[in-house]
Amino acid sequence: MRRPSVAVLVLLAAMCTACAAQEKPGTGKGWVPLPSGGRLYYDVQGAGDTIVVPGAVFWSAALAPLAKNHTVIFYDLLGRGRSDSASASRIALDSIVSDLETLRKFFRVERVSLVGISVNGLVTAAYAAAHPEHVSRLVLINPIAPTAEAQSSYRPPERTTRIDSTAQRELMQLRQAGGDREALCRLFWKGSGGWFVGDRAATSRIDPTWCAVPNENLDAALTWLGYLSSASGAWDLTTAARSIKAPTLVIQAERDYFANPEGAKAWAAAIPGARLVTLPGVGHFALFERPDAVNVPLEQ
Repeated sequence: MRRPSVAVLVLLAAMCTACAAQEKPGTGKGWVPLPSGGRLYYDVQGAGDTIVVPGAVFWSAALAPLAKNHTVIFYDLLGRGRSDSASASRIALDSIVSDLETLRKFFRVERVSLVGISVNGLVTAAYAAAHPEHVSRLVLINPIAPTAEAQSSYRPPERTTRIDSTAQRELMQLRQAGGDREALCRLFWKGSGGWFVGDRAATSRIDPTWCAVPNENLDAALTWLGYLSSASGAWDLTTAARSIKAPTLVIQAERDYFANPEGAKAWAAAIPGARLVTLPGVGHFALFERPDAVNVPLEQ
């Protein structure tokens, strides 16, 4: 019997390499290259049907229980967390939604559930409207309102009364002195953390470990807040919300002083068949205050 030639062996090796390359990425951490440049950081945990959660740097620990029964792909948006930095011009909703579609294709998953928290509620809802065939379920947790007007007009007094004025002064002084970025980030959360929780005593549960990540600095946060401001007038996802076909759960914190609670109600009213759950006594960072109160309805 003739032995296969070297050329045949080389061809078979190349074919095996190509087959291996087509396997779905498994659990672990890595980066998704984007066609427009830059990379998205991801952290995949667990096994089962796939859930995608933007905001890995904030939420991967708090939502880790989901990985007991599901494959959870946590990722950071471009310009945030451990993803590559981005210019202000790159931070636009259409681009961010396109990035999420690139991530889905990278993992070769046909249908996913989406969990959008805070600002990322805009991202996941916009994706669910644009790509209904790829979304099996949508969850919005304390989402930013579907219209810019509803969000920008929301100015509860707690944003003033719950400020740590001493930390705020230290923050201004350190910034003027060109202080360390991580120290600035931590002072920001020390000064403003009070209006991200329902019970002021729960401020101690906010441990901003994300401040050690290069993109999670004061400038990055201001860039994103600047995008929200500049989008005012064009930002209205009400019509898009009406086209969402996936079963949807909207979770609203009773004492949210960052995202307008009326925004959660507006999402639930606009998305056909959406279910609204209100969590009493907690604030915008409900996942830090009472993680079980959020995780339990997610599994129902």
